Amino acid sequence: MKKLVILLFACVILTECNQTRVVDIRAEAETINKIEDQWTAAILAKDIDKIMSIFATEAVAMNANTPARIGAQAIRESLESWFADATILHDTFQSAIDTIEVSASGDLAYVRGNARLSISTSGGIVEETDKWVTIYRKINGEWKAIVDIWNSDMHLPSE
Repeated sequence: MKKLVILLFACVILTECNQTRVVDIRAEAETINKIEDQWTAAILAKDIDKIMSIFATEAVAMNANTPARIGAQAIRESLESWFADATILHDTFQSAIDTIEVSASGDLAYVRGNARLSISTSGGIVEETDKWVTIYRKINGEWKAIVDIWNSDMHLPSE
């Protein structure tokens, strides 16, 4: 009888070990979409703390025409500088997602999109269009941005 109980217990353990966790890719993508909506709202509100809550501690931000910012403090400083720039009309910011892809394992994803905002120049108001990619990793059950990169479609001024 003891052997039968041990055998059944071993079968249950082995069966549990062989089961693959099913990931609801659509639900994960919807969660990331909501995070992106919160990010846009935080930009419009100039809410650096909210934006920082989206990033992982050791995230990397690669903004156009600047060195990569590695880690939370460097990213915070970049955001502070960006929001302090009075030529950028932050309240005109708009962002749209082109695609969200979530890995089959449900722990890695990327989002690709585009954005627009207006900039005040000596020649008047100019609309800047950008494209961006954010890579997310699920850390302790939460999606966190681990890499964020964007660049402008505008041509650099001729020198």
